[in-house]
Amino acid sequence: MKNRMMSICLLFVFLGTLQIVCQPAFASDLVIASFEKNGRSDLGTDIGAWNSNPLDTSQGCTIEMMKLYGVLGKPTEESRVMKISYDVAASGPAFNGVYIKLNDIDLTSYDEMSMVIRGDASKGFTTKFKLEMKNNKGERVVFVINGITAEWQKMTVPMQSLKDLGSITDWTKMKEIVLTFDDMTCDYREGVLYVDDIMFSSKK
Repeated sequence: MKNRMMSICLLFVFLGTLQIVCQPAFASDLVIASFEKNGRSDLGTDIGAWNSNPLDTSQGCTIEMMKLYGVLGKPTEESRVMKISYDVAASGPAFNGVYIKLNDIDLTSYDEMSMVIRGDASKGFTTKFKLEMKNNKGERVVFVINGITAEWQKMTVPMQSLKDLGSITDWTKMKEIVLTFDDMTCDYREGVLYVDDIMFSSKK
């Protein structure tokens, strides 16, 4: 990955604001989604889009696995990424997004979660959206990814900061990751984002 990486700030929904720093990946990584697996995660689980009201055609979210050149850390390579097209510009409440099933994986030993992301300057994009992690007990942690730009960047959040919130008491059987776009959070209510290399890393 490139040495030049931008710092971001994640606004935590449950407790205040914490400063998050983008850093290189470590040797011990659990890759959740590199988007090279024909629409499934690297765990072999489902990836899909969801809509809060499928009957409301004024809002929605779709995903596409596509190939791009110039992804962060791969300037001369073609890499498959996830294209997210979202729309929450409805007249009433609107929210939708993307889910990635985790198949009850144990995340207790990991120190960081990260993803590579950029917005589409020609289509427009939100600079922030909600990201959730859920376990099989129905517990969840929710925070806001903030600081998205039209340039690729790796965004990293310390897992200990999430665990300290206490909203998830058991990290041994995690159910899914959810990216949520809603009309209250998104500062651009219709647009396109590109995401690559969602993973968890350990410094040990």
